[in-house]
Amino acid sequence: MTVEQVAAYLQLNKLTVYRYIREGRIPAARLGKAYRIRKSDVDAFLERHTLRGPVRASVRDRRAAKTGANPRQVAVEEVAVAPQRREVPEGHADISINPMEWVIRGLH
Repeated sequence: MTVEQVAAYLQLNKLTVYRYIREGRIPAARLGKAYRIRKSDVDAFLERHTLRGPVRASVRDRRAAKTGANPRQVAVEEVAVAPQRREVPEGHADISINPMEWVIRGLH
């Protein structure tokens, strides 16, 4: 299979497939300037990355496992997450500006 065919088969970007080849995650043969990958190697790669069992237990299930209680009887509190605020020294209000905004505002 070509890199493009592997990318289509795995529904990945072909640059990701090139990276996997470079890192040795997917074995490939280089013929001239092109890579060729065996379908069995792609299937073996996919099998190695297949998840077994539940992907992630819920908070309630993990707390129940710790305490040995029934998951339906464990209370889960809600947590609000707000953006963090930084203290900015006086006269340095533009420190957190994106560098591209520096150019747009003429601060460079």
